[in-house]
Amino acid sequence: MLERPAREFTIRRATHNDIPAVMDVNLKSLPENYWYGFYVHMLERWGEAFLVAEVDGRVVGYAMSRVEETGDPVLLGLASELEDRGSGLLGKLISLLKEMASEWRSVGHLVSIAVLREYRGRGIGSSLLSETIRVMRNVYKVESIFLEVRVSNEVAIRLYERYGFKKVRLIKGYYKDGEDAFVMVKRLI
Repeated sequence: MLERPAREFTIRRATHNDIPAVMDVNLKSLPENYWYGFYVHMLERWGEAFLVAEVDGRVVGYAMSRVEETGDPVLLGLASELEDRGSGLLGKLISLLKEMASEWRSVGHLVSIAVLREYRGRGIGSSLLSETIRVMRNVYKVESIFLEVRVSNEVAIRLYERYGFKKVRLIKGYYKDGEDAFVMVKRLI
């Protein structure tokens, strides 16, 4: 458990009893929502990486991650589809890296992170992100961690960049409303 008494919030591992409060934070904070069983699955499978932030005993934020296997050099943080776009060499390099990736490796996927609007600006999101990175590195031993973020979410993009994430891919129409997403990756080893 990571406690932050000076900032008046606590970051801890989520429990089954937290799921309704996490769902409430999600519904109030993000347009992307999940069903109850999804949260249960995430908690039971990757519980160390399912974190909540509490203020005065109330869940005000969460971060939910999982471990995936991939040979994709972009998700491993070894290549970027956003650099040298016009040269044609990028596609060849990525193809070569995919061929070289004979085995799939573990990566962390930060599926969702949110803090209730009235609790933002207190360092809660930063603490959730920092603890997620620590857990993914030390508990799950992944090579990198990736996430998707709306291209218009400049506040989140700046936060992720402060923690060493880089934009590596653009996914057109990723969100239900048609907005594009950046995939951002941080190498951990």
